[in-house]
Amino acid sequence: MVLKAIGKWIDTMPISELFSQEEHLADTVTFEVERFYNGYDLGKFTFFMRGVTESGGETQTELEVIQQEDVLHLHWHVSDRFTAEAGTLSLDLYGVCYAPQADPSAEMPEAIIRYQLPPVQVHGLPDSDRTLDSQSYTAFLLEVKAAANDAAAMIDAKMAEFEENYPEYAETLARMEEKLTQQEQTIQSLSVTVSDLSSRILQLEENASSGIRALTQSEFDALDAPDEGTLYVITD
Repeated sequence: MVLKAIGKWIDTMPISELFSQEEHLADTVTFEVERFYNGYDLGKFTFFMRGVTESGGETQTELEVIQQEDVLHLHWHVSDRFTAEAGTLSLDLYGVCYAPQADPSAEMPEAIIRYQLPPVQVHGLPDSDRTLDSQSYTAFLLEVKAAANDAAAMIDAKMAEFEENYPEYAETLARMEEKLTQQEQTIQSLSVTVSDLSSRILQLEENASSGIRALTQSEFDALDAPDEGTLYVITD
């Protein structure tokens, strides 16, 4: 992601919705700035990205600088220090330059340049009031399966109890189930037989309609060449 500076203005719209809470080094944003500004060679500057959250929390990091002939590429590796808090994140990109032999810890910079960037948003994490596992679809399926297994076990236990307490009825039910199975097999067999018979009748009807011809004697005598595969029936 490369954002080009126009003077000291950088449009952050392309990254305005890019970040999510607690992300760490997932994104690198590159800012392209002119190397020379108002007589300064910005290649001699050290650049920082400073971030301020809605609650007032503040952090900053030094940017990686890649120097080219006329432009500088400033690489911001976005760490979790910038995404720790959800909401609006205000950005402050600036560069500092110290005089030769100066002590940065004790002396002011010789020059400071700041770029104007609109704030961006850090998306918050989903609501964590509920336990994720208990609300997940997989957990729901496991609950349904467990309930089904419990119901099947209860039915098996009731059947076993019935067979133990009422053996005569259990035997009667077993004979009825066996008879029903036999009847189902007989019906299936009859269905197959009827289907085969229907197909055979249709075939015979087709053959009969195409191989038999009824006509008078005079009509038969008028035929030039009777068909050997056709049965001619002479009618009065």
